[in-house]
Amino acid sequence: MNDYYISRYAYFFISSKEEFLGYSSRSNAFLKLGCDLYAYLSEIQKTKSPFDWEDDNILGLLKKYKFLVEEGGDDDFLLKHQFEQDTVTYHPISLGLIIAPTLSCNFDCQYCFETGKRASRMEDGIINQLVPFIKKHKYVQNLHLTWYGGEPLLCLDVIKKILLKISSELPNYPIKYHSIVTNGYYFNQEVIDLFKEFPLNAIQITLDGKKERHDSIRKLKKTGQGSYDRIISNIDNILKELPETEVHIRVNIEKTNLRDFDELYHELTHRWNNKNLSVYPGFLRIDDETGKAMSCDAIDRWQAMRLNFEWSKKGMVDTSIYPKRTTSMGCCATVINSYIIGPKGEIYKCWNDVSDDKRVIAYINEDRFVNSKLFYRYVVGSKWYHNTECIKCFFLPICQGTCAYYRLKNRYEGGKYNLCQCLQRGPNLLNECLEYWYESRSDK
Repeated sequence: MNDYYISRYAYFFISSKEEFLGYSSRSNAFLKLGCDLYAYLSEIQKTKSPFDWEDDNILGLLKKYKFLVEEGGDDDFLLKHQFEQDTVTYHPISLGLIIAPTLSCNFDCQYCFETGKRASRMEDGIINQLVPFIKKHKYVQNLHLTWYGGEPLLCLDVIKKILLKISSELPNYPIKYHSIVTNGYYFNQEVIDLFKEFPLNAIQITLDGKKERHDSIRKLKKTGQGSYDRIISNIDNILKELPETEVHIRVNIEKTNLRDFDELYHELTHRWNNKNLSVYPGFLRIDDETGKAMSCDAIDRWQAMRLNFEWSKKGMVDTSIYPKRTTSMGCCATVINSYIIGPKGEIYKCWNDVSDDKRVIAYINEDRFVNSKLFYRYVVGSKWYHNTECIKCFFLPICQGTCAYYRLKNRYEGGKYNLCQCLQRGPNLLNECLEYWYESRSDK
């Protein structure tokens, strides 16, 4: 008979009510244990001794839920997990296009990461090159299309031209997912009418907190006037006129306006009470003067996790308190068939790179890279399996991955960013999340 050992993905703890519990991040299984079995499992985990408990039923249960594995079993799991990740990375069926028809914006937000980006708009010559670019991807069966900027609705005519061209010239490339990231100010009836013809799955609109704070930050560039009331009025119309479209309202949060999210969440959900509306916190990433770590003005990763946990318990944010077994789906930067296209036809891999000439990887009218090194760093070099800490991490099976942009900063530019995204990894949060879930079950 083979020997079995406690998996590196097994975790045992005593709840605040003195119940003996076990959790496996590999199988995402949660067990209640007897006192003697808990003590025994904790001991052989510490000593790395083989399992030797004379009860075949318990052995079978612990093997089934991956608390026990054969020697080398966890390493074999890593290979499987890497394969699953790479399958997502190199999946050829969908083509993701994030198109910025302009880099201009009608707002003048002082913190905006778009600051300094070139004011330009996509001309017909570039629009006409989009169809041949899409056709180069011969295995593609559908498109995921997102409008971005700048403020994309400054160039509604460009959006309309592109949508008409795709629908008429690419009948075999249906748009499977269609979305827009907008400040919401220009989302008028003309825009609504266009997106009735070409339906949107989702709209993201950002608020900078409550009205007074928002208007002090998101001012019109030309007049200095606030924008809150008009955006709220436009959302009224969107929810009425586009009832099948999800509206995601991001509320920007930093240390100075932590209370805004609580108040604004209740205000907006009470105003609309709509199943397609979500209001969520967006923690601003503010770099320090070195550009290699977060500023003390930003909410750090662990504080953000604690806030998300408390808001989750109140049902305010859609963050799973109980972990989810996952293979990171990645983002535009980390999958091979996803690109951001700027108004000059330049191609980027990350939203944060837009308008930085040094971060352009290619152009839609050329069959070559201009920065292949950056492309390979994003698609390959940003993966968890190049990071020793991630490989050894208990949370790996329930981790949805890290931000590739900051991963590269850490790996290649001396960055010191905390990249952990897994809620349960926050200080003391694993026990609290598991116990909260356990106590909330009706069948325990």
